[in-house]
Amino acid sequence: MADDRKREESDTEDNSASKASATRRTGNKLVDKQRSQIDYLMRNIDKPIKLPTVSEKPLLKPPPEIVLNVRGSSAGAGSSDFSIYRDLRRKENLRVKLMETEAAKDSANDAFTQEIESLKRKDEEKTAKNRAKRQKRKSKAKGAKKLAS
Repeated sequence: MADDRKREESDTEDNSASKASATRRTGNKLVDKQRSQIDYLMRNIDKPIKLPTVSEKPLLKPPPEIVLNVRGSSAGAGSSDFSIYRDLRRKENLRVKLMETEAAKDSANDAFTQEIESLKRKDEEKTAKNRAKRQKRKSKAKGAKKLAS
């Protein structure tokens, strides 16, 4: 009878352990989310993974061609007009700033390429000059050997 109880207890322990491992409780923790994502990827190992692409420069809409209902911070404007004006001004200032930084990058890149080209040109000139000196020395040495023999 004692043996039967031990068997029943061991069977219930085995069943509860298998149930716990089969139904894993998932929480809202970041580790649990990552674990579930990795488990999903490992189940579909042959399926290619699509990674999101990140653009380096922010995407901005071009400014509107015609701005209707131009508002400003002037007398007689409604209470909502100033927030609209401020938002439009912020967007335009951001667009102008991005254009200026892009122009500065382009000018810096152009200056860099010009500097590289000038350095290469100077290096080639120096190499040509040294080559001419070597050739001159070789020809003098050959001439001296012919005269000596």
